[in-house]
Amino acid sequence: MQFHCEDGLELLSRFREKQSSINLDEVLFPTGVSNDKLIEIIGASSTGKTLLLCQFLAKCILPAQCKGIKINGCNICAIIIDTLGQIQISKIAEFMTSMIHNAYQNISITPPVETVDSIVNRSLNNLTVIRCCSNDQFQIILNMLKNELLDNEKTALLAIDNIFAYYWQERWKKGILSMDSYVKSLVKHIRTHTSQFRIVTVYTRWDRPMSKNEPDTKDYHILEGMGVNYKLQLYRNRESNKFICHLKSMEHAKKIHYTICNSGIKWTL
Repeated sequence: MQFHCEDGLELLSRFREKQSSINLDEVLFPTGVSNDKLIEIIGASSTGKTLLLCQFLAKCILPAQCKGIKINGCNICAIIIDTLGQIQISKIAEFMTSMIHNAYQNISITPPVETVDSIVNRSLNNLTVIRCCSNDQFQIILNMLKNELLDNEKTALLAIDNIFAYYWQERWKKGILSMDSYVKSLVKHIRTHTSQFRIVTVYTRWDRPMSKNEPDTKDYHILEGMGVNYKLQLYRNRESNKFICHLKSMEHAKKIHYTICNSGIKWTL
């Protein structure tokens, strides 16, 4: 029996072949997101956190092009850990269908239904969905991430919806006092198992409705302390009743209005 034993240099060379950045969203990240960054999507209920995460996933797993037509996907594999049962594969497929139609419309072509379905179905093979229903299962999944990433070196995105799902279970068990300290410990734990693979990590996080119309856009020290590179704070302005996304990073902050419709989140520039 013959087998190949891969040494450390061979392993590293495989992971160096990954793209240096991925283009999750042209409006939010015009220059892409480096493949070792951490993104937090935070907001109250019904502000579109899970929808935005699903849009990121749809764009990630779509091909860059198909039969010479630019689809503008990232052509990578992604893992989504679904802690609350809110991730719908049908919704991700719907987003991909919309993106494909938009790509064909740019060149004034209506794609056959069979072509669209074929692209969507092939792309879904790039997505691994892991569902859990307890804190114990969640911890086991996090501890096994390294094995999952070793099995597929094309994986370049890890997504978690919602990172707060088991906060109260963990608090009662360990006496954790603050939500921030809980998230910080989870992020550190996740990084321990994923840092060598240079992947983008994005998670959703519940937040209470804001008591004021505008969030603080200058809390960069909080980003640094949490290890977060990009914070996307989604909220509804009480006075205008409009949805707003505050994007914050260590380098800059910007405010973008958006709407929520059947085809997902649409930025209004």
